[in-house]
Amino acid sequence: MFDILKGNDIRKHYEDIKELIETPSSQSTKDRKDNYLQQILQHAVSTTWFYQKYISYNSILDFPVINKNTIRDNFEEFKSSKYEINKCTLVSTSGSTGAPFSVLQNMSKRCRNTGDNLYFSNRSGYEIGQKLIYIKIWPDSFKNTILSKFWWQNIVPHSVFKLNDDDIDNLIKRLKKDSNKKSFLGYTSAFEKICKYLDKSNSESINCNITSIITMSEGLNDYVRSTMKKYFGVIPVSRYSNNENGIIAQEDIGGSSKFIINAASYYIEIFDIHKDVPVHPGKTGRIIVTDLHNYAIPMIRYDTGDIGIMEVDVNGVHYLSSIKGRKLDLIYNTKGKIIPSHVSYKLCKYGDYKQFQLIQYGEKDYLIKLNTDKKVDENKILKEYKEYFGQDANIEIQYVDEIPLLSSGKRREVTNTYHSQL
Repeated sequence: MFDILKGNDIRKHYEDIKELIETPSSQSTKDRKDNYLQQILQHAVSTTWFYQKYISYNSILDFPVINKNTIRDNFEEFKSSKYEINKCTLVSTSGSTGAPFSVLQNMSKRCRNTGDNLYFSNRSGYEIGQKLIYIKIWPDSFKNTILSKFWWQNIVPHSVFKLNDDDIDNLIKRLKKDSNKKSFLGYTSAFEKICKYLDKSNSESINCNITSIITMSEGLNDYVRSTMKKYFGVIPVSRYSNNENGIIAQEDIGGSSKFIINAASYYIEIFDIHKDVPVHPGKTGRIIVTDLHNYAIPMIRYDTGDIGIMEVDVNGVHYLSSIKGRKLDLIYNTKGKIIPSHVSYKLCKYGDYKQFQLIQYGEKDYLIKLNTDKKVDENKILKEYKEYFGQDANIEIQYVDEIPLLSSGKRREVTNTYHSQL
């Protein structure tokens, strides 16, 4: 209703997104996406001090790779002269992996993000208007807008910091009493905590009419995928997004690990881990994003800090086959080779944990933190993990009472404090 009164801007974006993603091989789709790319490049060199030096560019290949620090240190130079600050929205990240970071977004970009959200939510089974249980970190200020915003959007905000046993029990009771269609959106670690509670309670499946489950901000592991399906009857899908851009990719439904790239709103490249050069499809690298719709602060070849693998299907359409999280969350063996992040879940066969965390803190030094009531067979764990890390690896097992959440409300199951210092 509000969109109709404002000229159907969101609907137009939604229909454009739907067409561009669902007809990727048509010539009109290719032409439109290329036009979006050329328009943002031309806008950047024409209206910002930072990109002015690239005004003689031939293609996007002539533009540099940038990151949060580049924009933070040159914020005024990135702002487009065509947009007034008071007519834009300042969007900020939590700063959980460093200093807080903010960008400006013009109104059309905000509408585009809403269109992206509606489209990808719909692909997961969500229908606009149905109740959305949104589990994440919520600032205290959200309480002042709950009647004016969340009530209209039928969003139930739920803080990840309050997710103890009593809170989960009350949440489940409320879900059971409501027969209307509902969807979940939240951090993987929050859903894992809910699943662990239901396991501990020997719960049966929860009959509460859940139609969609989307996880965000953290990788979706097999335990959460299978256990949420067991209790709520829906296979979760993982969403890859960030605050400064929006929804970049999302898993297709049906348990597939194939991430559909939001090529309607972003141009994606994969670069070498250490050098600013593209890698071939199927190779692990840094995810580099060009935002096609943020004209207030053009973000061209923006290094998200995340690692992934891009591949091409039989129809020539690019997709992400893996998203491995942040570069600083990668674990390396003693020879300097990247270890698959899922090795942390090999710990599950050695015990029933409340939480666990795998940390690399030196070139050959590793720490396994376990929050459990029972001792595990440490010799077997050490033997297996030396196969992954190297026989010369120094591996310590530490029992803890709690692995705290980050300030963002997320929990890292794999982290690297050694490479963050290099």
